[in-house]
Amino acid sequence: MDNLAHMAMLTVRLAPGLPIVLAASGRADVLGHAPQDLAGQPLAALCAPPTDASGPTTLPARIQAMAPGESARLLANLLRRDGSERPHEVLLTRDALADSVTLCLVDLGAIAFAKALSDGETELLQMVATGQPLRTVLDRLTALIEAQFEGMYCSVMLLDVDGVRMHPGAGAQMPADYLQLLDGLPIGPGVGSCGTAMAEDRTVIVDDIQTDPLWAPYKALVAPHGFKACWSEPIHAAGQGVIGSFAMYYREQRRPGPDELTALRVASNLAGIAIDQARRDEERRRAAEWLEEQVQARTAELLQAQEELVSSRKLAALGQLLAGIAHELNTPLSNALLSADVMREQGRVLADKLAHRLPLHRQALSDWTTQATHAAQLVEHNVSRAIQLISRFRQLTEDNGRAVHAEFGVREVAEQAWAGVQSRLGVRHVQFICDLPESLRMDGYRDVLRQVLEQLLENACVHAFGRSAGQVRIGTAPAPARHLMLEVRDNGNGMSRPDLERAFEPFFTTRFGQGSSGLGLFVVHSLVENLLGGAIRLESQPGKGTVARLELPMADAVRMAA
Repeated sequence: MDNLAHMAMLTVRLAPGLPIVLAASGRADVLGHAPQDLAGQPLAALCAPPTDASGPTTLPARIQAMAPGESARLLANLLRRDGSERPHEVLLTRDALADSVTLCLVDLGAIAFAKALSDGETELLQMVATGQPLRTVLDRLTALIEAQFEGMYCSVMLLDVDGVRMHPGAGAQMPADYLQLLDGLPIGPGVGSCGTAMAEDRTVIVDDIQTDPLWAPYKALVAPHGFKACWSEPIHAAGQGVIGSFAMYYREQRRPGPDELTALRVASNLAGIAIDQARRDEERRRAAEWLEEQVQARTAELLQAQEELVSSRKLAALGQLLAGIAHELNTPLSNALLSADVMREQGRVLADKLAHRLPLHRQALSDWTTQATHAAQLVEHNVSRAIQLISRFRQLTEDNGRAVHAEFGVREVAEQAWAGVQSRLGVRHVQFICDLPESLRMDGYRDVLRQVLEQLLENACVHAFGRSAGQVRIGTAPAPARHLMLEVRDNGNGMSRPDLERAFEPFFTTRFGQGSSGLGLFVVHSLVENLLGGAIRLESQPGKGTVARLELPMADAVRMAA
């Protein structure tokens, strides 16, 4: 989030009306005004009228009361050019030598709006990455945008693959009979806002439907529903051109403001990603159906067809994994970047004061050091979180040749795994019982088995017990010939059937947002099947604990020492 884009600077002269002598902004405008147009205007023209006469001191009054060299901070509602009010944090500094005051305006409303869009974008991309149905994703998109603007109604129109007709894709708050009338309508110049936007591949802004020629043939369709303004943005997909449109409707005549135009572009982009992914999924589905038909028709080519299907599924799984990695890393890295940006901006403000020899109060310096320390802690925490995630990802890609094949004692490995969990988590409320005999030895990958057991023990401590006391036990169980069965059993909370069925899926966790990445059991499953050549199963019921059973083949030797 670029906070500098939501800041502006004003300099006012201490004279009747507090005339503005200078205006500048990180954007092209200041509260919707060209900066040069504000010169000579009274500051009161930008201030919203107070809602309570007994409330806080107004901005002009506070400025008039400032002493030379004094600085102050307050919250104020300022008026944009379109008459709308926007909350701002205002930092005031009166020049020690001249009769002027500098105002630094931080648009809190714009920052909140940008954060809402960013959070919504993250949510929508996660829905796409996890394969949610297109209609569900688009309905959520329209709801997120509508929530940012009072009185707005949104719709998504999808264009046929042949590029001729449009069909409703979403619009849960739109009148159903109105959307039905648009279903199958050919696009073209003069076909309302959406049909024109798709046909001419441009943003179409109609502030008065009843008088705009684009809506002349369709006024009778929209009039019963009271819509008077409609803005539409074409939706694009990579390599496909226009594939639809995103529209915003109002039941009043109006033109879009900067925030609405931003939301229109963001929504169009997100809709394009969702539609493109849905079309690719449909293409994959049709390809899979065609492949199945070929398998049934050509039994002689069955083996080759099966190999192609397995390859296709691996690619699909890889795509899901990469999407999950991008999402998981994006949050801590974005937080770290934002914290660094805050430190940089605060440092710049402090440097400006020092450069201009402005008074620097002890409290201001103390506040700066406190904020800088807090921001640095946030950077450290989020970077550490990213490093932990990367470590998890590396476990999925380690070269098999790195694992050392040797004979080892299974009990010793189990005890080392528990020591690692204790060291990392500081576990004191969980009792560990190892029922493995000292004589049980195995010829295989010692470090891989230790890593698997350590993750299973950690899962038990974190998920089965939380902070409650409990017991976890490792032992053996009957196994098929030339196999070893290890059991990791706890008496904790247990798991529900839906959670049990998804336990080995990547990025699935019951502690989302609490430090868990959802990769632990996925890594365990991968290591057991790919490196150890075995299998793992979970058995659990709510309130009755969980049992993880590792079935490992006797590759070379598993024996009881004489």
